[in-house]
Amino acid sequence: MTATLDTNLVLRLLLRDIPEQYELVRDLVTAPGARYRVTDTVVNETVHALTHHYRLSRHHVAEIVRALLQDGAVEADKAFLDGVIICFVNHPKLSYTDCYLAEEARVSGHVPLLTFDRRLAREHASAQLPGPTAEPI
Repeated sequence: MTATLDTNLVLRLLLRDIPEQYELVRDLVTAPGARYRVTDTVVNETVHALTHHYRLSRHHVAEIVRALLQDGAVEADKAFLDGVIICFVNHPKLSYTDCYLAEEARVSGHVPLLTFDRRLAREHASAQLPGPTAEPI
C-alpha cells in the first residue's frame, strides 16, 4: 500500500514525542512492502514546525529531513528537496519557502525568480529584483 503522510504523522515519526502515535506511524511505515509519499508541502510544514515550534537549528533540521528522504520507503522529490535543504542551510537569512522558490526557479530553468524581496535577490543567484532598477547579482 502506498499512502501519503500528513505533517502530523511525519512529525510523530521524526520526534517520537507522543509514544502511542509514534508506534502507530512506525508500524505503518515499516510494514513489509510499505511505501509512503511525503509531499513538498509536508516537508515545508515539517521544516517550519521543527525550526519555529521546536526551535531546532537549521543544521539539525537538515539532518532530520535528509534522514527522512533517504528512507527507501519514502516517495518524494528527493533530489529537488535536497537542493532546497542545501540552500536553507547555506543561506541562514532566507526562509525555507524562499529557498524552495529559488530552487524551483533554478531547476525549472525559469530564471530569474523575480521578487521585491531584496534579501532574497541579494542572497540567491536565481533571484533578482524586477525592472530597470534591478540590482545586479
